[in-house]
Amino acid sequence: MAKPDPWRPVAGEFALRLLTLTWEAVHHIGEAEFREQDAERRTILFRIDHSVTRVRRLAENLRVLTGEPLDDPDRQITSLHDVAHAAGAAVEHYERLHFGPMVDLAVAAVAADDVIRILTELIDNADRYSPPTEPVTIAAHLTGDGDVVIRVEDNGIGLNPAHVPWLERLLAGPDGPDAAELRPAHLGLTVAAVLTHRHRSLRVRLVPRQPRGTVAMLLIGADLLCETPQPAPEPKPAPTPNHQNDVTMVLPVQTRPAPMPRRVPASVRGTTPPPPPVTTQVHRTAWHDDAADFNAGVDAARARALQKQKDPDDRLPQP
Repeated sequence: MAKPDPWRPVAGEFALRLLTLTWEAVHHIGEAEFREQDAERRTILFRIDHSVTRVRRLAENLRVLTGEPLDDPDRQITSLHDVAHAAGAAVEHYERLHFGPMVDLAVAAVAADDVIRILTELIDNADRYSPPTEPVTIAAHLTGDGDVVIRVEDNGIGLNPAHVPWLERLLAGPDGPDAAELRPAHLGLTVAAVLTHRHRSLRVRLVPRQPRGTVAMLLIGADLLCETPQPAPEPKPAPTPNHQNDVTMVLPVQTRPAPMPRRVPASVRGTTPPPPPVTTQVHRTAWHDDAADFNAGVDAARARALQKQKDPDDRLPQP
């Protein structure tokens, strides 16, 4: 029986202290940004804020890799649009990101933060391993089974064929990543693999992109999806009574202070969001095959659209 690594809880504790300091720094920087009037200095403060956000992400990843709990104090249903943008905001060159079509659905509160973290690592890989002049595209598509596939496309150097077997074991292994196979250069994908295995219906796969680059695909099962929360309608102001001709004295109305706003998840199905359904359904086909078929379908659709742009006369009825 292998002895437990004594340094794992130590590293987890250091990560927790780093998280505390980064949250404190973000609070102070936010106050400075709010008070600063000079546009150039506000830009510098924003860059510092963004750097601290990336440090916080690394500290969260260290907690994940050490097996220490990473509790999110404010879990909530999050739309796929917000999931994609939150993930993109935590990478270095966020200005290169291009957001394509996003299906109008949301991720259940139990998985939303983990999905954001997984997607962040996939976007970060695409950002770091592609030319600085090339965009990184993120889009979310609904499948015929009611699942959602988020695709992250880049025009980078592509996958090293020698690393593909390791990547397949890392991302698709039934027990998650093996500690003996961890590679420091691919810690982001290891974090994605650990978080993926927390949820039964999350899958990640990397496939080559034609003519160059990589497509990272994140499958979110239907059991982790729900309708996008709708904002509550603003209450109409009550009409002011006219007491000009009243004989009796009108006493002042004692009002209680308004409660502090709370970020409460909402659903169009009712006032209380239902818990995510428990499902035992598994995909009959391998995620490896499903991802390849889906990717081929997207490429075929793009090829047809490009052909129509080149030959617009083909769309006209033949005499």
